[in-house]
Amino acid sequence: MEKATRIPELDGLRGLAILLVIFFHYTNGYPLTRFDGLAYYVQRSAAEGTTGVDLFFVLSGFLIGGILMDARGSDSYFRTFYIRRFFRIIPIYYLWICLYIALVFAAGPAIQSRSFSGRVLPRGFEVYAHFLFIQNLVPFNWSAQSGLWGSWFGHLWSLAVEEQFYLVAPLVITWFSSRQLLCVTVGIICSAPLVRVLLFLHVYQVDCTRLMPFRADTLAMGIFAAIIWRDPVSRLWLSRKIQAIYWTTVIVFVLGLGLHYYGSGLEGFGVASLGFTWIAIFYTLLLLMVLVESKGWVARAMRAGWLGAVGRVSYCMYLIHWVMDLLFHSTFLHARPQIVTLPGASISVMAAVATYALAAVSWELIERPLVRIGHGFRYSMSAGKQAA
Repeated sequence: MEKATRIPELDGLRGLAILLVIFFHYTNGYPLTRFDGLAYYVQRSAAEGTTGVDLFFVLSGFLIGGILMDARGSDSYFRTFYIRRFFRIIPIYYLWICLYIALVFAAGPAIQSRSFSGRVLPRGFEVYAHFLFIQNLVPFNWSAQSGLWGSWFGHLWSLAVEEQFYLVAPLVITWFSSRQLLCVTVGIICSAPLVRVLLFLHVYQVDCTRLMPFRADTLAMGIFAAIIWRDPVSRLWLSRKIQAIYWTTVIVFVLGLGLHYYGSGLEGFGVASLGFTWIAIFYTLLLLMVLVESKGWVARAMRAGWLGAVGRVSYCMYLIHWVMDLLFHSTFLHARPQIVTLPGASISVMAAVATYALAAVSWELIERPLVRIGHGFRYSMSAGKQAA
C-alpha cells in the first residue's frame, strides 16, 4: 500500500533550508556594527537564515502528514512509522552525542582551550538530555558564545521539536478523518500565535521559540498543505489560481521580510508572536507553488542537481555545520569564527564545503544503508481491510 513517490523539488527545498541555516550561523559569530562595513550588512541579511528551520518544519509536516494519511488503516501503522523514523534519525544523532562525550572525556582541557568560550565543557544532564530529545524543555546556555558546547548542541532544539511532533502526529492523524483533520490544523494554525501573544503580554521574557506546542502552527501548516494536495478538487483549484499564488507569495515575502528584518530577531514581539505563522504561510505557499506548477521557474530552480544533492544530505549537514565552522577557524586562524576579514570569510566558505563533503560521505556509508533497512518495514493491510 506504499503510495508515496519521490518529489525531487522537495530535496531542493531541503537544500535551500540548510543553506539558509548555515548562512545565518556562519555570519553571526558575534554582533557587528555599521563600522564593520560590508560584513555588517551581510550579517543583517543573514538574519533571515533562521527561517530555514521553519522551512524544515513545514516540509516535515507535509511529508510526515502525507505518509501517515496514506498509511491510515494499516495494521503496522505505528510500528512501521516509528521503525522508519528510528533508522533515519536516531543512529547518526546518537553517534553525534557520543562523539562529543568521548572527545570531552579524552581531551576536554585541550578542546576547551580551542573553544574560545572560557566555559567548562558540560558533561552532565545538559548533554544526556539530548538522548531523550528534551533539550528544548530545559533552559541551557547554548549560544554561539558557548564555544564548542554551543556549536555542538545549540541548534539541536529543532530536532527535539520534530521528535515531539512525531509522538503526537500519528495519534492525531489516525483519530480524525481528512475533513476533521483539516479543521484541527486550521485551529492549531490560528491558536498558536494567539497563545504566543498571551505569553508575551502576561509572562515576563518567556522563550516560546523552542517549544513544540508554540511552534505547532508551522508543522500544522505542512499537514494542511498535505491535505489539500491530496484532494483532487483542491489541487485543480490551486492549478487554476497559480498566478494568484505567485503574487500572494511575493506580498507575504515582502511584508514578512520587513517584519523579520526590523523585528529585533526572535526576541522581538512581532516575530516571535505572529511572525512565525507569517513565515510558515510564506514557506507553505512556496511549497504549493513548487508542487502545482512543476514546469514553473521556481520548481525548476528547486530541481537543480546541486541543490538536490545538498538537500539529500541536509540532516547530517545540520548536525555538524556549526562545529565545522569553529573547527576550521580554530585550526587555520586560531580565533573564534568571524567574517569581518577576507581570510575569515574564506575559512567559513571552506567550512561549508567541508561540511557538505563529510555529510555526503556519511550519507553513502551510514545513512543510506540505514534508510534502506528502515524502508524494509512496510505499511501492511489485512485482506479484510483491503476488501473493505
